[in-house]
Amino acid sequence: MKIYNTLTKNVEDFKPIREGQVGMYVCGPTTYDHSHIGHARTYIFFDFFRRYLEARSLQVKLIVNLTDVDDKIIKKSKSGVDFASWQMVPDRYGRSYFDSMTALRVKAPFTYTSVSAHMQEIIEMVQELIEKGNAYEAKDGIYFDTNSFRDYGKLSGRVDEQAESQKDHEHKRSEKDFALWKFRKSDEPFWGAPFGEGRPGWHIECSAMARKYLGKTFDIHGGGMDLIFPHHENEVTQSEAANDAPFANYWVHSAFLTIDKNKMSKSIGNIVPIKDMLSKYPAELIRYYLLSSHYRTALDFTWEKMDKAREQWSKVVRAWYDVIQKLENQTFGREDAVHLFEETEKEMLEALDNDLQTPKAYVAIHKAAGYIARGGLDKSSLEAAKKYFQKIDDIFAILPKPNWTEREQVLAQMLVELRTYFRRNNEFKISDEVREHLRKSNVELDDDKDGSKIRFV
Repeated sequence: MKIYNTLTKNVEDFKPIREGQVGMYVCGPTTYDHSHIGHARTYIFFDFFRRYLEARSLQVKLIVNLTDVDDKIIKKSKSGVDFASWQMVPDRYGRSYFDSMTALRVKAPFTYTSVSAHMQEIIEMVQELIEKGNAYEAKDGIYFDTNSFRDYGKLSGRVDEQAESQKDHEHKRSEKDFALWKFRKSDEPFWGAPFGEGRPGWHIECSAMARKYLGKTFDIHGGGMDLIFPHHENEVTQSEAANDAPFANYWVHSAFLTIDKNKMSKSIGNIVPIKDMLSKYPAELIRYYLLSSHYRTALDFTWEKMDKAREQWSKVVRAWYDVIQKLENQTFGREDAVHLFEETEKEMLEALDNDLQTPKAYVAIHKAAGYIARGGLDKSSLEAAKKYFQKIDDIFAILPKPNWTEREQVLAQMLVELRTYFRRNNEFKISDEVREHLRKSNVELDDDKDGSKIRFV
């Protein structure tokens, strides 16, 4: 397969370090608030990417970090909200994040890591950088000396000043330098270290945790495009300086999500929490929409666009349910279309092998749904369709599980046969009443040349 590498700015053949195994690190949330739809796009994309690698028979060791020590968390704990201690902030919003990921069918990684649980590894890396001459002590903390690393800027192409400005950190030697360790303040959490009590800067945590679980050099580092600079740039810099080895071979970034063509911002009140999305739409539909655009293309969200996406998604779900129900009822036609499902599966996989082109993969999926919708498929074709759609769900996780019992299926079928009897005898008023009764029970009927098809919704 081929994937775009932010480091080289090219689409490249993906070759893991160890045959059959992939080491992947993805930057998770800073747990100071509920996760929103922008987060969902990133985490669903990397879940899909991980699923696709596994579908290609690769064993993926995925590490996702949760930042639970940070300026934003400390500020939140002092905001007047009911937090007895700063630890309660990441505890509350970490739980919220886990609940959202479970609801969105995001598979658990090999491990979730946190800053507070890896302080020893962080302190050790800072000490290494000091001893190598890559870091220096200033009045307010330990800083990385970017002038000591020749390749600074190679990931992002940027070497301008950090988010930590010279004004706020006037003791830095250069505006480009960034904090590795912030010295203790009276009203903030702190840990003991050989170079002084304090807490980590933002970037060092990922370098230390990635090295612990994946080694000095691993396959894929991922996150949203907003992290390329300064966060990921600084990760590359400090990791390669400490390790004397390449950090990640492939850097993969997902594009931004906007709300009605505006950047998400608390100041304009357009942030959409994941929990609000889940209260309105099934998780599978949310995934379908967020994966509908290529991962390197910005995606704009509106409620109207979600409703339009539901129409397209429903066509795929209807085909999926139709296949299952026909196999359960042994309702078989005569058309042999096995080769058509083999062709559409090949088209889907070829699209995904080429830098995860999900829009082209969706074309193949909808083509298969169209073959099912026209009806008349024989048993072998329905079995081939079921196998293909199971693979679709293994990779995309966009198909809801059948939501009917065998008894409900039998009762619905009996009512369908009763409706057919009334229609044949021109008792259309009664047949319409039967249909409406089924609809109130979340059962739709699709009439075609083969008769009435039951669709549980």
